[in-house]
Amino acid sequence: MEIRGTAEIIKFRLRTEAGLTIKELASRLGRNPSTISLVIGGHRRSLPVITEIARLLGEDPEELASLLAQPEGEASMT
Repeated sequence: MEIRGTAEIIKFRLRTEAGLTIKELASRLGRNPSTISLVIGGHRRSLPVITEIARLLGEDPEELASLLAQPEGEASMT
């Protein structure tokens, strides 16, 4: 199965590795779900939120920020 787009990759990893929905992640981080969705979708840039998500997923915050800065569809995971 191929998953395209950074937002889809992050959502997939949240569900499979962390067992969290966007709403649950937002609650865990003390954030608004719409803020999390906007950041993951690349519509809002928030380094504190990106850092929190990256730590939860065990990823490098700078690498995740770089992925989120890419236009949708350029990132892929197989």
